[in-house]
Amino acid sequence: MTPNPASALRFAIVFTTVLTTGLTLFASSGVSVAADAFLSLRAATPGAFNYARLSDIQVFLDASPTRCSVLLTDGLEIKAFQKCASITEHLEQIGLVTFPNAFGSVLLAPSFVSSLIATNNGGCRLNLRNGRWVPVSLSCDAVHDKLSHP
Repeated sequence: MTPNPASALRFAIVFTTVLTTGLTLFASSGVSVAADAFLSLRAATPGAFNYARLSDIQVFLDASPTRCSVLLTDGLEIKAFQKCASITEHLEQIGLVTFPNAFGSVLLAPSFVSSLIATNNGGCRLNLRNGRWVPVSLSCDAVHDKLSHP
């Protein structure tokens, strides 16, 4: 059986189009193609790590002086036994916004915030698309400005 040059050409065109589209979608997700798709997070046991897919992380929240809560798109939370800054310092932070909170900071993409609710102490509660919320130490007006102009 002899190979059909027209079929081979069609296959090459379709394969190249699918590959290019896939790489473009992956790159536009905020993760570089060369990057590991998972982020390692220190677990409670010394030397052990938990892992979260970068594309599923909505928020990095300093939840205590020594712990970072990583909130995922499905509403789950992974506790990392380290400050959020030590996790996020190596990430490409284009499009992410940082807000102060009681224990450090909150880092998130503006698209994950569904509403802002003023708190009694002058802060703001950011309601997320997954049903969770995070408190920040800024007024909702200031948060709105930062979300609108990252």
